[in-house]
Amino acid sequence: MARLDADQFRKIRQSPALFLAYCCVGKALRSQQLLKRGHPTIVVLIAERAMNLDIYEKAVEFFVNGRSPDWSETSTPKALVHSIESEPRSKTPTPGRKDLLRSYGKFPVILVLARHRKDLPVELSAAADAVIDLPQPSAAHIVAARALLGRNPIQAETAELLSGNDVVMLAPLLAKFRLTSEHARILRTPVPGTAADDAPQLDELPGYRDVKPWARSFASDLKRARTGEIAWADLDRGILLHGPPGTGKTLFARALAKMCGIPLIAASVAKWQAKGHLGDLLAAMRSTFQRARELQPAIVFLDELDSIGDRTKFSGHNVGYQTQVVNSLLECIDGVDGRQGIVVVAATNFPEAVDRALLRSGRIERHVRMDLPDAEERAEILRFHLGATDDDRELWRIAADLKAWSGSDLEKLSREARRLARAAGQPAGPVHVTEALPPLQTLPAQTARRIAVHESGHAVVALVLQPGCRASVSMRKQFRTFSSDAPVQGMTRYLDEPGDLETRDSMEAHICRILAGTAAEEVTFGTRSAGAGGGRGSDLHKATSIATRMVCSYGMGRSLSFLVEDDHPSMNWSGGVPAAARREIDGILAEQLSRAKSIVRSHLDAVGALARQLLERELVEPDDVQAILRRHARHRAKKRIAR
Repeated sequence: MARLDADQFRKIRQSPALFLAYCCVGKALRSQQLLKRGHPTIVVLIAERAMNLDIYEKAVEFFVNGRSPDWSETSTPKALVHSIESEPRSKTPTPGRKDLLRSYGKFPVILVLARHRKDLPVELSAAADAVIDLPQPSAAHIVAARALLGRNPIQAETAELLSGNDVVMLAPLLAKFRLTSEHARILRTPVPGTAADDAPQLDELPGYRDVKPWARSFASDLKRARTGEIAWADLDRGILLHGPPGTGKTLFARALAKMCGIPLIAASVAKWQAKGHLGDLLAAMRSTFQRARELQPAIVFLDELDSIGDRTKFSGHNVGYQTQVVNSLLECIDGVDGRQGIVVVAATNFPEAVDRALLRSGRIERHVRMDLPDAEERAEILRFHLGATDDDRELWRIAADLKAWSGSDLEKLSREARRLARAAGQPAGPVHVTEALPPLQTLPAQTARRIAVHESGHAVVALVLQPGCRASVSMRKQFRTFSSDAPVQGMTRYLDEPGDLETRDSMEAHICRILAGTAAEEVTFGTRSAGAGGGRGSDLHKATSIATRMVCSYGMGRSLSFLVEDDHPSMNWSGGVPAAARREIDGILAEQLSRAKSIVRSHLDAVGALARQLLERELVEPDDVQAILRRHARHRAKKRIAR
């Protein structure tokens, strides 16, 4: 590497953009020992975010040859600097892409600049000793460039805000006589590829009651860390947002980034996989975190985290592929390079499907469930998207009728209401929301009765097996939905007494009450419906999970073998479970279904009475459920005495 003399240093200090590019090149090449020792080497620098590749080309020439390619010199340069995007402007003849490697004997050192890895010829990718992502200017580089220009010093916060921007964007700003953090924020906001620019302020958003306090605390700590008041190690490393679809997990991540005034780098396995084969996926993953390091402090938002997978569930010929993906993400999140100034915000609808190593302390360590909004939150969401300021009772009434609607459903409804209001030349209000509502659907009488019997079966069997249990049942005979699929129309909620450590008896009782809805349908109608299955969280999924744990995890079957670690088996869980264990799991489920049907037959009057009450009221509270069961228990006792 060449040492700059006074004249060369004078020339480089005349251009702050060139000086910053020189600093970035030096940082990138600092680890290249072959280059430092003067040994033959080929190094590729990837400048994906560079606005002008020529400036970096000049900086590399300065770094390795001690001169700019624009200067006229008779001596042969020590290293060949080549740009994939544009040919070097040195008067020394330089090769084209196809002939680049033929010059290796003429130039012991070859440095290549390219926009993307995909632009590299195959032979260059194979021959290169290193392919390095070119970093963006750091806060220290900003401070040095400011001093080089003879301008007043700037605060550390301002330098941090400026770091990560392209050298072309920074050059005119650094020349300002007075440079404040406000100027820096204006430049920082539209960083290309960051997703928080048009996000609303978090405090303006309705809902998020369980996560807003943490967000405010994190933003405050981040500000103190940037001024050196506290260490970066004192900040939370990551947060997992989990819950049903449409609850605003992505919007929260964008609003958090805006609240903190830092960029958001959004990624997902689907985006990484779109790059190509496994090597491309892993390179894209590393590039995401490398970009976050260049822009730090920054937020990396990982959407659909469950698609990464869980190593305890992998099977088949893709195990090696899937395991490398998980291991690489673990390395990125908690590798030897660390991630100071980077917080990971992850989102998933299925937290049970995420590898537990990703969720341990020091990684994605804080876990927050984001449920569907309640009636009050639904009204707040509608007011927010409509731009309403008054506490309109009519709007609250509409929101109360939209049970099981997600935040995204309500946003869609608001968009349609605003469209109708624009067409009428009026401000959007409750009348337009009512007009935008999808038609009211009514359950057929026979379907409604089956749902009522199903939920009543759950509650009655639960109270028979555990008299201290409190259960409520609810259903909806009329509903509105934007989708073609009706939302869940029946639900039984339990408030169990605190129990001791689970035993085989308690787990079998749990399975029995889960299957009691299906049992009540079979006893009452002679057939069962599809309402007990269909997906994660269904009755059959829950019951199968418990039975699997009993046999394969807790040694409650015929064998003590430990076979399954996860307590939520995936769709292909049976592939790793011996046939004998699967038969035993099926036996437990069949036995508890038979037990549930026996209890339902013994308390059929109570099931029928509760179902009638549910059809009439759509909600039966725990006290009323217990009263119905007690009344029919007394009636049954009198009949026995009469006999």
